[in-house]
Amino acid sequence: MNRKWMYGTTLLLILMIAIPSTYKVIHTHYERLRLNTTKKIIEAAKDCYYNNSCIEEKITLSEIYEKTGLATMSNPITKKIYNEKSYVDVINNFEFIEIEG
Repeated sequence: MNRKWMYGTTLLLILMIAIPSTYKVIHTHYERLRLNTTKKIIEAAKDCYYNNSCIEEKITLSEIYEKTGLATMSNPITKKIYNEKSYVDVINNFEFIEIEG
């Protein structure tokens, strides 16, 4: 009887540590994937803006694809292709704004 409690308690402690740790590792990985993808888009938008190819304050993805030759980008987690109406806002320090649908 005593051994069952010890094994149960040990298993419970291991699970209490393993589950949150695993969640945090996976969540951090997804955030880094998303950050890497948006950085590629923002870099292409900056290149387009500073070379005077894109002069708008909001540079859409379709404009970036057309003027920089950037490959079609997709959300690395959901694998959905970003809407071409999504844009990079030049005024807000080149912030990527994703538009759903």
